[in-house]
Amino acid sequence: MQLIRGTTPRITAKIKNDIDLHTLVEVWVYISQRNKVRVDKTIDDVIFDYENNYIIVSLTQEDTLALRRGTALIQIRALTNNEQALSMKAQDVKVVEIYKGGVIEEEENEDNG
Repeated sequence: MQLIRGTTPRITAKIKNDIDLHTLVEVWVYISQRNKVRVDKTIDDVIFDYENNYIIVSLTQEDTLALRRGTALIQIRALTNNEQALSMKAQDVKVVEIYKGGVIEEEENEDNG
């Protein structure tokens, strides 16, 4: 997996079939570099695909710009309604640089009328 700085990717994680996503009451998605969490998402930031057992999280431009070129680690943790704590093994993700940094925004039209 790779992330390009300044983009808005969606991260999709397949959850083991024996875990019912309906039972999750808390979810955290962390992306860290150099032992520091750079992106921190919670259950309010994720979408559940209950049919296919996926957790999906979208990153903002600000999220990916918080990362530096190189390797990052991504990890998803969760808590069920019966207080079972779950965690996926942290995965390496390659962070790719962009030529010009900063958030891309739509230019506003100026009315000189």
